[in-house]
Amino acid sequence: KAHFFEDKLDVLYFETCALAISSRLPESIERGVEILSKLGIELRGHESSLRVCVQETKDLLSVYTNDEILNTRQMSDPTMTKAMQFLGKLEVMASQTMPKLFPHVTQQIIQLSILHGMSPVSPI
Repeated sequence: KAHFFEDKLDVLYFETCALAISSRLPESIERGVEILSKLGIELRGHESSLRVCVQETKDLLSVYTNDEILNTRQMSDPTMTKAMQFLGKLEVMASQTMPKLFPHVTQQIIQLSILHGMSPVSPI
């Protein structure tokens, strides 16, 4: 029996996938956003435009050289790795049904990759 939220992440991930496969994308997205919020990754309330997201991401990346980005360490925190898996799935679903959420999800993937290391979901 899982005692900690992090112990339930695999089951919760498959639950969100099952919702998506059952043509319940909005419900799956909401569930994913809720789970990420519990992991400290807040996607609610981000109403900034695509232009703002792009500028914020450029600003974040501007302090790193290409070599530094390409040689970023591998993500080792299993909870962050699972969060990235949720974000990757959420990114695909949001692009189809919630386009205003899409840039924020992508921005979070980039930020977490820079701060916590690269994962299979990282864009590099």
